[in-house]
Amino acid sequence: MASLLAAALTAGCVAVVPLPVNQRASAVVLPGPAPASAKCPLPADAGARRAELLSAVNRFRRGHGLPAVRTEHRMTRAAQAHACDNAARGGYAHVGSDGADLHARLLREGFRPRIAVENTGLGFGQDSARLMAYWENSPKHRANLLNPKVKYIGLGVARPAGARTSWVLNMGTPL
Repeated sequence: MASLLAAALTAGCVAVVPLPVNQRASAVVLPGPAPASAKCPLPADAGARRAELLSAVNRFRRGHGLPAVRTEHRMTRAAQAHACDNAARGGYAHVGSDGADLHARLLREGFRPRIAVENTGLGFGQDSARLMAYWENSPKHRANLLNPKVKYIGLGVARPAGARTSWVLNMGTPL
């Protein structure tokens, strides 16, 4: 948290807001605005890709005795912005071009997480089933998909002209 605060202070865009008394005693660092690269046109098939991926995630979770997750609009905005940012950089990372991590990106959208996890991917064309198979067979991605503490999901997909598809899955539970 201290390194995030130091990075935010260096960037000159930070607000420290204490949590209510019944919450953790640490302060929340609110990031500045998202980088310009966090905005991009949605692929024409974004709705279909998101629906396929949501269905696959919930089928996988139910197959392991876990409840389905539900779409959450703030998590979706954070996931979409990060997918655009990753696509603009031609890669994938869990830290945005502005230095914001998942927690900071969710706070930026107004979602205060108790717990949050993220899977990212680059490529796989328009094949969400192939992406899901990759995540299911990757130990860390699989652990995120099967996290019993998450209740909500946000999915982002970006496909700039001539570039590979950038995918972001955020799951979490608010405070």
